[in-house]
Amino acid sequence: MRKKKEKKTYSFNDDIESSGRYQYTNFNNYSAYIATKKQSEELIKLLKDHASKNINILDVGCGDGTFTFEILKEVNPKKIIGFDYAQSAIRVANKSVEPRMQGKIEFLHRDVYNVHKMFKKNSFDVIVIRGVLHHLTRPEQAIKSLRNLSNKIIVLEPNGFNPILKFIENTSSYHLRRGEKSYWPPTINKWFENNGFRTRKQLFFSIVPYFCPKNVVKILKFIEPVMEKVPFLKLFYCGTNLIYYEK
Repeated sequence: MRKKKEKKTYSFNDDIESSGRYQYTNFNNYSAYIATKKQSEELIKLLKDHASKNINILDVGCGDGTFTFEILKEVNPKKIIGFDYAQSAIRVANKSVEPRMQGKIEFLHRDVYNVHKMFKKNSFDVIVIRGVLHHLTRPEQAIKSLRNLSNKIIVLEPNGFNPILKFIENTSSYHLRRGEKSYWPPTINKWFENNGFRTRKQLFFSIVPYFCPKNVVKILKFIEPVMEKVPFLKLFYCGTNLIYYEK
């Protein structure tokens, strides 16, 4: 992200400086733990279903590396490179790389709008863009920068069609401070289609918000499997949109 355009990057650096990690990767927060666990499970399953073994992965907007390490553990790629514009996050991620992981995982401070200048065409078997687009002021430009680096892209974005989450996003101090502005699923799909990709699979799931009282989380988690199966309506109360694109 360019500092001039993506002014909210400072809030993520502040998270790192104050607590050593992002608020939603601090698993002392029960709701964040439950919500991100489900997201990771579904993303990794999709990754395994559509990518062969011994692959190279690019993790866009990797933050403090929490979810990049999950992919390394569960998928065991040939190599995974994560990059982010938040320098403090990248510093923390690099400190977490154990000697046995050397050569398998790497974290870089990079600008998503210029990443196409730093890697060769088709350098990666798959690109993962988890929870990034809704932080960008120019998501289409970011997709354009990434489009020639791989023929496969997996995107995870919050809110989808959920009107309650959209309301929270527009009123919550946490979301406003981080410049969150989630985009509607058809809009995101169109951006990727305009850059040569086709929507191969799209999933809507999870009704547990990141920041929610523990007792409420337990109730939501109990009814979640049923709610995720209700045709059509699930589009409006599920809070995670997961898409697999392919050229």
